[in-house]
Amino acid sequence: MNLPSVSDLRRWLSRVSRLQQVHNARYEQGRRSERLARQFLKSHGFVIEQTNVRYPVGELDIVAQEGSALCFVEVRSKTSDRFGSAAESITHKKRQHLLRAAQWYLARRRVRWMGEVRFDVLAIDFPKDGKPLIELIRGAWTSDS
Repeated sequence: MNLPSVSDLRRWLSRVSRLQQVHNARYEQGRRSERLARQFLKSHGFVIEQTNVRYPVGELDIVAQEGSALCFVEVRSKTSDRFGSAAESITHKKRQHLLRAAQWYLARRRVRWMGEVRFDVLAIDFPKDGKPLIELIRGAWTSDS
């Protein structure tokens, strides 16, 4: 059996360290984005019910009420527009996961919701040289689309 050389181990450890740094940076950006999203929604009259609700079928970032609407808010953030904006990053598959998670949430809610149900997107773009640009897209899609 061939054992890796010391230089191979050092390269491997260096790569693992870089991957961990990228992971940590993304995790921190996600936490910052969700904190900004909660602040933004509250300042615009939303009442937050729950955050980071996890089910086997998907996760809901924020569940909030705006007037008579129960809103499932997906928070998306990007540091570059190289592959499109944060709002454009939600795929059909992601929408399906959100829809199923919303169905689980509604089925487990103590009080049956009789009002409007809406899927919103709160997109945050972090330009390199400025403050975050926040866009709220109410009714970004429906359960039919």
